[in-house]
Parts: sequence; C-alpha cells; structure tokens
Amino acid sequence: MNIKLRQVTFDERFSGIYLVFFGLLMLGLSFWANKKTAHERATLTETQGRVVETLHRRERDIKDKEKDTYAPVIEFQVKGDSVRFTGYYDTTRTAKGNIVTVRYDPKQPTTTARKVEPLEGLGIWGAYAMGGGCLVYGLCQFSPIRFSLGKGE
Repeated sequence: MNIKLRQVTFDERFSGIYLVFFGLLMLGLSFWANKKTAHERATLTETQGRVVETLHRRERDIKDKEKDTYAPVIEFQVKGDSVRFTGYYDTTRTAKGNIVTVRYDPKQPTTTARKVEPLEGLGIWGAYAMGGGCLVYGLCQFSPIRFSLGKGE
C-alpha cells in the first residue's frame, strides 16, 4: 500500500462540500422516515386482510399515454366486524384472494387503514447506506492523504 501527500484542489473541495451536504441530508431524511415508521408500528394495529376486489381505471402518464391502474379493495376484521377500504392505485394488479398486511388506527379503522408494502422498510436502509457513503466519500475529498494499492511510482 502506498501513501501519498498531495494538494487538495478547488474541485475536490467543492465536490466534498456537496457530498457532505447531500450525505447529511440523506441521513437526516432516513432518520426521520425511520422514526415515523417506528411510531406508526408502535401506535397502529397490524393485521391480515384479504383482497376481495380489484378496481380498474385508465389514466394518462406524463407523456400523455394511457395506462391501466389497479387498486385493491381489502377487507379485514376489527372486533368481529368487517371493514373494507380501497388501497392506492398502481400499475401492478393484486390478485383477488391474496392475503395482505394492513395497518390501522383502532379508533378509526375505516379512514386510517392502509396496505403495508412487503419491502417497505428496505428503502430507508438503502437511504442510510447512500447517505453514509456520500458523507464518508465527501470527507475523504478534503484529505491531502491518498492511499493506493498499486505499485509506487
């Protein structure tokens, strides 16, 4: 391993500042999203629901092309009573009879129910990794020390 000292250029300082700022922003947003999800898990009730119907509508995208979107109608039980709600419209169709995870506020199950996506928390950890990587690489841009695994010159 070779270690070299060198002059830090303006471009490296500028990119370092940008990466540190972006990394801190990503870490802050990740922390906020993680805290929000943890609060939701602590305060809302989670149960299993069944897709009883799929609603269909045709929309136009940004390029003014028509696309089909689908929303699942999900039914779940709250204290023996059936509650139905309509999920978000998406281009993927959820098959009738599928079992899905539902979160709701026990005080207002009909207005607060929502379908929990299977990989919902994965994006938060990806944002943590991206923010941490940008922060570390941005801080490395300020260092006059460079490490090299190649042969010395």
